[in-house]
Amino acid sequence: MKTIKILNYLFVVALGFCACMYGIDRFGNDNAQLTSDTTLYTKEYCSDIIGFNGSIPLEISMKDGKIANIIILENDETPRFMQRVTDANLIEKFYGLTPKEAIELDIDAVSGATYSSTAIIKSVKTRMAVYEKDMNPSPWTWQLVGIICCAVILCILSICKRKIR
Repeated sequence: MKTIKILNYLFVVALGFCACMYGIDRFGNDNAQLTSDTTLYTKEYCSDIIGFNGSIPLEISMKDGKIANIIILENDETPRFMQRVTDANLIEKFYGLTPKEAIELDIDAVSGATYSSTAIIKSVKTRMAVYEKDMNPSPWTWQLVGIICCAVILCILSICKRKIR
């Protein structure tokens, strides 16, 4: 009887471990597509970041895990301020950087277009932080799922064992 109990516990531990590994593997594979050519948008994540006349939505193209291109989408900023941002090559300073490097980049606002350039910098950094988090999920989530699965199976086994007696 003691051998069966030990085997039940070993089974539950093995099943929990498999659930953890499956979850981590599956979660990683779902995000693997993000490492190749991916287009990210800031609108959903950065609508509270305001330039001079409102938010400045961006389209960020990623290639091989690095920023390849940034396009400023339609916005309500004054065209001459946006021209100053473009002339200062602010956006190009992010090209070739990984999300972590972009987040850590110490970059100054463009003089004469401070609000607009600050909003663009914050938007890129905010979107890269979200992207970085999505690319590096916490394995603890899946370990917790495994522990819960183990607990549920232990409960089921103990209930079934009582009914058999």
